[in-house]
Amino acid sequence: MKDMMYKHVLHFAVLVLVLMCSVRVLASDVEEVIVIGANIAQGYSQPEYDGSVIEALDPTRVFQPGGVGGFVGATTHGTDVKHTAVYRNGIPVNDPGSGWYDFGTEVPTFQTFKTISGPNSTLYGSSSMAGTILMEDTFDGNNFFTKGGDGLFFVQGGTDWFHISRYKGSNGSVKTDNNEEDWFENVTLKTKTELGNWKIINVLQDYKYDYDSCYDSSWSKIDTCTQEGTKTDISVRNDWLTAGYSMNDVTHNTGWSAKSERYFVDANKEVLPGLILGAQNNQEKYNDKWDNRTGVYANYNLNEFGFGYRFEEDEHIYRVGYTTQGFNLSLANSFRKPNLYERYGDDWTRANPNLKPEKGKGVEASYGDVTAWYYEFSEGIDYSYMTSSYVNVGSYDSKGIKYSNHILTDKGAFHVFVQYTDSDRIRVPEYRTKLSWYGGSVYGLDYMISYVGQFEKGLEFDGRPIDDVSTFNFNMGYYLTPRYRVGLQITDILDRNFEILPDYSAGGRTISLSLDLSL
Repeated sequence: MKDMMYKHVLHFAVLVLVLMCSVRVLASDVEEVIVIGANIAQGYSQPEYDGSVIEALDPTRVFQPGGVGGFVGATTHGTDVKHTAVYRNGIPVNDPGSGWYDFGTEVPTFQTFKTISGPNSTLYGSSSMAGTILMEDTFDGNNFFTKGGDGLFFVQGGTDWFHISRYKGSNGSVKTDNNEEDWFENVTLKTKTELGNWKIINVLQDYKYDYDSCYDSSWSKIDTCTQEGTKTDISVRNDWLTAGYSMNDVTHNTGWSAKSERYFVDANKEVLPGLILGAQNNQEKYNDKWDNRTGVYANYNLNEFGFGYRFEEDEHIYRVGYTTQGFNLSLANSFRKPNLYERYGDDWTRANPNLKPEKGKGVEASYGDVTAWYYEFSEGIDYSYMTSSYVNVGSYDSKGIKYSNHILTDKGAFHVFVQYTDSDRIRVPEYRTKLSWYGGSVYGLDYMISYVGQFEKGLEFDGRPIDDVSTFNFNMGYYLTPRYRVGLQITDILDRNFEILPDYSAGGRTISLSLDLSL
């Protein structure tokens, strides 16, 4: 096994060396390539306002199953969590074992996000069937932030080259059938080094999450369940080359454990005006299983038109985009290769190495503040209780329309977000909205009040209805000086208690105080 590991590492190192020697014309790293016709949204995690990272990506997800630390994946326009690719500091971080990226283990530490919706497999490869999220860990000078409340302690700070944070928060009881108090803890260290035009960013996370309803070695159901893990993400990049490594090593107190790793390299160059050619390689590992994927791609922009092509795993992927005077149109096909767990399973899931890739196609159009979409997926992969394995199943589709607008006035800003989604996936609300008013600073005071709603969420797997979400939230701050802000945050002002999923409680009024210093 060690010989195989060394072989993969050597293969990765040789590929990096070849690309470094062969690519001489500077272009841009893949996350900066212009995707004409795509609908692009910007996000920013603000610990003063956000209780979790997912709020920076979807403003209507102020609660999540299992509370803070519980699994939460990004879903784009009513699609599966495995159909949105996530890149962190230029490298893909979707887990090779599960296929998704778990934002639940993250805490808001001023990360920035760019969400490119629509099928993006031509540039970003497998898992970009419905969209791509580009996450950047920012380092903006000397700063210090702390927040505290009932069952909450959160502190972070850093400089231009490092950032460290410590979080510990109570979720009460994760499930409603017991009274045990469950906690989430996270320690994150980020570093940045710049050598000439090279940038090296390292993110190291250590986390622990308490949850309910697991089984011990005698198959007895218990609620004293814990998950502890370590995440590492390292990226090295300049204008034309990005290389990196990511790892997630997790253990459960019941004895179950898993370790996922990925080595990645991407290089591209502009060979003609508007035409970028590139190549990517992924070496993925889940426990003792390895996989290697190599893809080549082209992106060509000509005035208002954009064209993309990718060849990977015998798949031919195409994309066409068009933009003019506030109108954007994107059409593409896409694919997702089965992840290593789906193919090889474990002691409870049987292997199915003959799984075919998921395939899809989609169209998205936007004009001004309105976006409409239609996605259709075939050869979907799902778990079969009949065979105790993952199998290729039928198709599903998702369609909808949304409106998002910031209305600026001389006294503040009003944000309106409404979305309708018709999806075959469960747990997807048909209607979601966020309405918020931000009052500009007057005599050093600022405030924001918001309403968040999710309605018609359908039925759970066992047929039970899923509660709606309806909550008001309030945030107020006072600037002691232009650099020092004290804040008050009240979540769920009306103290509504509901189940975000059957048996998983959410809501309930919480109050916290914060201090934000820019040194």
